[in-house]
Amino acid sequence: MARCRYNNVLPRLNKALHWRVVTDILKHFIMPKKHRNHNGDLCYTFAWEQGGGNHVYAYSKKAAIRVARKVGAGTHDRHGKKYTKTYPLSVLTPQEESFRSVYLEELLEFDRHLRLAYSL
Repeated sequence: MARCRYNNVLPRLNKALHWRVVTDILKHFIMPKKHRNHNGDLCYTFAWEQGGGNHVYAYSKKAAIRVARKVGAGTHDRHGKKYTKTYPLSVLTPQEESFRSVYLEELLEFDRHLRLAYSL
């Protein structure tokens, strides 16, 4: 077994455990994390079939699609709260294949491009 410079800290680890430690370090300190809200829900961006896009926070992709359908129907806001007054003329359909969880930089760029498209 090759000598590791951390022998005094980590006594003789096998290779599998060594790589597990390395990947844990990469995941927690180096790799960026997906954007989450204060409740721990992931941020999902998506496109409407009628054009445009939006983002919602949900714990899974399936839940994000469910929330987006309610938003498109005009009965709920994008945080999942029911409106006191319904808006039946507001009918939007989300594209299910366009849902994806994003990093914070991707969300900001997504919103920026939407603003630019609607400002023309």
